[in-house]
Amino acid sequence: MSTTVPPAPATAPVRYFAEFWSGMQVTRRSEGTRREDWVAITVPKDGPDPVARFTAPYAPDGEIGANALLAANGWHALGPWEYLAGRNTYRARVEPMRPLVVALQDAVRAVEDYGSPDTLAVVGAALGGLYVDVMDEQAHRIHDGAERAVALAEGAEEWTLLEDVERAVSSFLHRPDGATIEHPAVRAVVLLTSQCGSRYGERVEDPVERRAWIASPERRAWRRAYLDGLEALRKLGSAIEGTGDGKALDKAMTAFVASVRRVIPYQALFETRRALVEAARSYGLFVVGMRQPMPEGGWEWARRLGDATFLFAVTPPFVEGPYGAVEVQRFSEDGTADPVRYFPLGGNEERRRAVAEALYRI
Repeated sequence: MSTTVPPAPATAPVRYFAEFWSGMQVTRRSEGTRREDWVAITVPKDGPDPVARFTAPYAPDGEIGANALLAANGWHALGPWEYLAGRNTYRARVEPMRPLVVALQDAVRAVEDYGSPDTLAVVGAALGGLYVDVMDEQAHRIHDGAERAVALAEGAEEWTLLEDVERAVSSFLHRPDGATIEHPAVRAVVLLTSQCGSRYGERVEDPVERRAWIASPERRAWRRAYLDGLEALRKLGSAIEGTGDGKALDKAMTAFVASVRRVIPYQALFETRRALVEAARSYGLFVVGMRQPMPEGGWEWARRLGDATFLFAVTPPFVEGPYGAVEVQRFSEDGTADPVRYFPLGGNEERRRAVAEALYRI
């Protein structure tokens, strides 16, 4: 059973500065004369040329206009604006907000690859690094919900049960001789499997919430973990009785542990992906959402791109060709839907690999 956590990539910090000109008079042939606010972003160590420039109609409220212009284009001032009297401009150190969103996406992927309290803590830290003061009310509310869900998953009791399984099973695999049904590995696997079964069969009293829970991808994930636990317990019993082998047990245990590591943070990641979309939207960034699992109903995952939501499903082989196909439907922000499009997988190995990756992620 592998427990290696991939190292996080290191990034070199870049110091950005913004200069703000308020009420500049501009004459354009098509619009005549008007006043505008300008912001230019520079990296002083790379030279005076701006790496980005934004303009907006003149806002006579000075500094607030500068911050609003930054926020509308995905940037944030790190401190107060300094007035440069000789040039009648304001200057502040700033940073782009896209890297904050990307860092959170990377943290989510790390948990998808290897769920643990440590990788969840990185997600929590990345959520805490987002600027909530420039979010609208909806984005702020969803962000707070994601923070609560991550904290709940990070402290889940199943992590302790999982550690007990890994420790006890490792001990058994190293010294299987003389083991009986009373071996600590059996008790550990039974307790964790039972917990997964309890979470899958969790009772929800409210009728609406009960219907949603029954159809939820999280419940299906708990069921997968429960079934994997039963298979691991069966292989463990065979190994103890001498009718099985260590290789089959190791494979079953690896599958069980992987299922549990994926299901514990399942809801936390779902809420965090929602928070990512809302943060990007409220920051004025083009939204590139991550894959979100869908409840039962035909579609397997959804993804937000810009102002539209795309739904995806995979048809089995021989329904749409020998390798199956991917169905995609685009929904606009106003709710109108485009026709369903089919992309046969055929011999396109790269596309089949991408679909397999998507199904694994959800």
